[in-house]
Amino acid sequence: MSVLDELSERSLFDPQNKRLVMYVAVGLVGLVINQGLTVGLPRFGVPYVIAGLAGRIISTLANYVLNDSWTWRGRGAAGFGQWCWRAVKYVATRLVGIAIGTVGLVVIYDFLGVPLFWANLVSMGLGLLWGFGASEKWVWSTEDSSLSLDSIKRYVGEDKRE
Repeated sequence: MSVLDELSERSLFDPQNKRLVMYVAVGLVGLVINQGLTVGLPRFGVPYVIAGLAGRIISTLANYVLNDSWTWRGRGAAGFGQWCWRAVKYVATRLVGIAIGTVGLVVIYDFLGVPLFWANLVSMGLGLLWGFGASEKWVWSTEDSSLSLDSIKRYVGEDKRE
């Protein structure tokens, strides 16, 4: 069952659906940051691909902070180390999205001839559901996740020679 199927079966007031709305709201903040840099920096001579990459990286970092403190507040374990571990997982999931978006931007802008403003919007939309699903299922998963920081510490700390 896909994330989309799961969401459609829940009521609008289900916590996961509320998180999706919050995730989209945070994404709109990222969109403004991304668009500002992607469309604005080329006016100062920065190549559009570099501007697009910068926009995606900076908006990703801003979105992590907002998603961790608002969208999934209380979902992750407390402590600076846990916060950093969630950030690592978040950025890892977004690297795939950044790659897809950057390739999409080049294809839509260079090959299809869509104006940069619209090409960037469409390319960002390519990763919306991927990003939410990865966040819900991995980044802010429960403590018993196979890739939680504590489980990795336990695994690394085990002596395999016994």
